[in-house]
Amino acid sequence: MASHLTDKLERDLSVGTAWLVVLAAVARAEEPIHGYEIARQLTDEAPEGLSFKQGTLYPMLRTMESEGLVRSTLVPSTEGPARKCFTLTPEGRRVLSAWSATWRDTSRWVNRIVGGIDGLR
Repeated sequence: MASHLTDKLERDLSVGTAWLVVLAAVARAEEPIHGYEIARQLTDEAPEGLSFKQGTLYPMLRTMESEGLVRSTLVPSTEGPARKCFTLTPEGRRVLSAWSATWRDTSRWVNRIVGGIDGLR
């Protein structure tokens, strides 16, 4: 596949999955979570060869907040200024649940189809 097509596929896949994993990271946090911690967790858990670009996180969180998926609060910090921390809203939980179901169905289908071409390597 031409390099520009590979780049396009990776970019298109990463946009949708980034929203899903960011919402999931906020949802699984036991208390409000700040952006740096979200980015650290996603980077630490990314498969080898994949990365989570921090530069896309904060604009994404702002958009999620404006769409009513997350809510932010300023939480005092002993290490400097207050941190903007995020929690999932009820709408964010609903959207995450729907997207997660779609992801599971889609990934099973893609794995079934793509899994049949391993002999091409």
